[in-house]
Amino acid sequence: MLLCTGAAASETLLASTTLQQEHGKATVELWGERLPGGYTEQLLLLLKEDGKLITAYAPSVKGGYNPILQAVQVKPLPEGNERQSGVPQQLLLSLGQGAWEAGSEYRIIDFTKPKRIAELFSAADSMGIVTNASNKENALEITLQDGQKNNAPLPESFPESGKVEFGGLFSLTAYDVDGDGQQELLTSQQLTQRRQLLADVGAVWRLQQDDDKNEQWQRSAFTVMTATPVDKSNTINDGCDFDAGSILPRKMVVPGGEATYPVFASPNVELQNKINAYLEKECAEYLQLFYQGQADMAFKVLRADDLLLSLQLISGKNSFRHHQLHIDPATGEPVQLEQILNSDDPDLRPLLNLLCTNKNMDFTEGISKEWYIEGNNLFLMQNICGKDEVAGFALGNLHKFLLDKKWLQQS
Repeated sequence: MLLCTGAAASETLLASTTLQQEHGKATVELWGERLPGGYTEQLLLLLKEDGKLITAYAPSVKGGYNPILQAVQVKPLPEGNERQSGVPQQLLLSLGQGAWEAGSEYRIIDFTKPKRIAELFSAADSMGIVTNASNKENALEITLQDGQKNNAPLPESFPESGKVEFGGLFSLTAYDVDGDGQQELLTSQQLTQRRQLLADVGAVWRLQQDDDKNEQWQRSAFTVMTATPVDKSNTINDGCDFDAGSILPRKMVVPGGEATYPVFASPNVELQNKINAYLEKECAEYLQLFYQGQADMAFKVLRADDLLLSLQLISGKNSFRHHQLHIDPATGEPVQLEQILNSDDPDLRPLLNLLCTNKNMDFTEGISKEWYIEGNNLFLMQNICGKDEVAGFALGNLHKFLLDKKWLQQS
């Protein structure tokens, strides 16, 4: 379907990304209507090269929240083209079907032939791999698409029986698992009972061609990971909504491990792309450890308001490393501690040592690069002998060194 540029101009730009195509880079824009509650509909994808409209496509999904576009490369590569640049990419579209706790609709769209655009990952695929599930006497019984049945014991603190809810996919991540240049899909599907998470079901999807060049998804590495009951105050791996946008969790479950990482969605398309590029760069090391089977990954939203978006990345198995990210939600720029505290003041480090109640920590040689603000306190973190040590300081006690008193007024 072709559409003139003027007809799309009355709609709202919802998301955009860049795709490698056969003859160079192309831009894909998602246009549509955004209703007052944030729901988007009447969706249309525009493919442009050098600002010129090449083609348009209406995806099969009716609508949703927090639209995100991402370039992926899931088609089998021609022989000899492994890991070479210039191979056409495909488009991954995700649309939340509710608040951040809900699953998403996913589509993968191939623009290689503009007159025959193809959805490689369809509505049926987005429904996931679970066809039936029940909880009987603290045992989760699951039936998968291929007829495979799984039985997994549940903790005694979970309800002993009852209806198990499962919708479509909760999460989908494209990653080249075997390093051949073609990305696989790592998906997870959630099973819940009375709004309580019982288990995540993971699978690895790979697009394959048969002898007649027909493409179909092969699914493997099925994993059922039952949940551990946690206190309601535990917000690890929780997303959040705030004025600038939403933090959404993306989860992968594979044999022997799991990883949850954050993505950012916003009505401000430029801000969304900027923050997601930063998050992707900062998460890369921890995700690589997960892909190699060396560590799990999690995250926590420490703060999300008009002043600061702070996220904590967590990596490990038996011991854990923590890395704090701080972003100005208005500009998408990283925020350093030197922009909050006057670290050049010679009185700062002696005062920190005096106020510090964690005697394993010392600020004589410098101030920690890892920090976060929570409530009315500034927390500094140091890795000592492989363990992350933390000390908290009341911001009021550090008022002399604050470069802007807004941190006192809104903390």
